[in-house]
Amino acid sequence: MSEGLSETFVLPFVLPFDGPLDLPSTLASGQCFRWRVDDSGAWTGVVGRDIVRLARTPEGVAIESAPTPPAELAEHMVAYLRLDDDLPAIQERIRGGDRIRGGARTGGDERISEGIDRYPGLRLLRQEPWETLAAFILSSTSNIPRIARTVELIADTFGERLTLGGTTRNTFPTPEALAEAGEERLRALGCGFRAPYLAQAAAAVADGTLPLDELRGARYADILAALTALHGVGDKIADCAMLFSLERLEAFPADRWVRRVLVDWYGLPPNVSYEGTRTWAQERFGSDAGYANQYLFWNVRQASRKRVA
Repeated sequence: MSEGLSETFVLPFVLPFDGPLDLPSTLASGQCFRWRVDDSGAWTGVVGRDIVRLARTPEGVAIESAPTPPAELAEHMVAYLRLDDDLPAIQERIRGGDRIRGGARTGGDERISEGIDRYPGLRLLRQEPWETLAAFILSSTSNIPRIARTVELIADTFGERLTLGGTTRNTFPTPEALAEAGEERLRALGCGFRAPYLAQAAAAVADGTLPLDELRGARYADILAALTALHGVGDKIADCAMLFSLERLEAFPADRWVRRVLVDWYGLPPNVSYEGTRTWAQERFGSDAGYANQYLFWNVRQASRKRVA
């Protein structure tokens, strides 16, 4: 398997799991920005206040972590990796073969099926809302490697140090820490024009104006209104935060790659509005629109990289 361990790699705890899970496509597909893979095939990242190392094994998911022992962190990692999602059932629904329109059964969605067949273990993540919102504010007019570098630099500057074996990483800073740092300090760390947006969002979360944790699971429209009230947070950033951290799996972040898919593969007009892409996706995929989005996005991004190579 592509994410297998080397013979010398040993981890102290294995979370039993026999369902589909592809760590590379899940952790590197633009949902999050702090996971790194090593030569053994293990992935190291920071989840909340813990440094975590993960690897897929035939028995499940091997976990090493600090300061929380892996056995105590296991339940949280089930939630984080969304191992509680019935992924095969979701995949079957968004393939669309059982969808009935106008009294006729559809033949299925070939493009979604292609993405699922290539990345059958790709899962959405259930992340911490503040870090997710901050990271996607930094994503505006950027790319995954640049976002990852900026997020890591912010963590190294303002976060708390964590150590696991010979690896040292830092927690993502609290909203209070970034609000205190302010726009100019963030700009100096490479945030550019996004610096005031991040500083203002941090202040809103820190003073309770934006109660992020209370928004988890709230109505889509209510979360959208609360997030887009922030300066610099448009519908796409809001949809990313909702999909990857606030339990709104019907969110459909339409970046340029997804828009290209919708125009080229599904025949939407080139000038379709963002609201138009959302309406189309939620009518077609319902509450699974976010999963459909991720399969479309990652399939077209990987295909693009292969053509360039």
